[in-house]
Amino acid sequence: MNYRTLLRIVAGGLYMLISGTACSSGNGVEIDVSGTVVASGCDVSSTSQSVPVGDFSSATFKSVNDTSAEKELPITLTNCSSDISGAAVTFSGTADADNADLLALSDTSGTGGMASGVGIEILDPNKKPVALNSLSDEIPLTAGDNALTFYLRYKATQIPVSPGNASSIMYFDLVYQ
Repeated sequence: MNYRTLLRIVAGGLYMLISGTACSSGNGVEIDVSGTVVASGCDVSSTSQSVPVGDFSSATFKSVNDTSAEKELPITLTNCSSDISGAAVTFSGTADADNADLLALSDTSGTGGMASGVGIEILDPNKKPVALNSLSDEIPLTAGDNALTFYLRYKATQIPVSPGNASSIMYFDLVYQ
């Protein structure tokens, strides 16, 4: 059952309840309706992208929490409303089993041969870690176009790190301020 169907069932039930009460008592029923009209957001210039984080030797990771060099994750926003002063970003995906703040590796190609002992860490524009499924700090935005630069890197969660495919998929949502 999808959200729209559930909403129709609930609305229909409320209508029957309200109309039944109004008819049986002979009194009018007041329904207060409220809401907010909000400013439009920004357009995201690309719906998906591929970010090659790089190739690293498993020997790079000598202990838990060792990291690789980071790689830029650019997010380009266009047509941002002048009513928006900033945005926070939530990156979501499957969390690593050993460190839930990291993105787990997944067999995106279907070929197997996965690396183990590492997850993917997300860093904000100031290179401060952003926990998976959590809001980043607010990033100031201006009217028009904005370029947000986040960073990705591998982070050891177990030793030894085993070599192999180190890919994953994640999504992001913007929360405007």
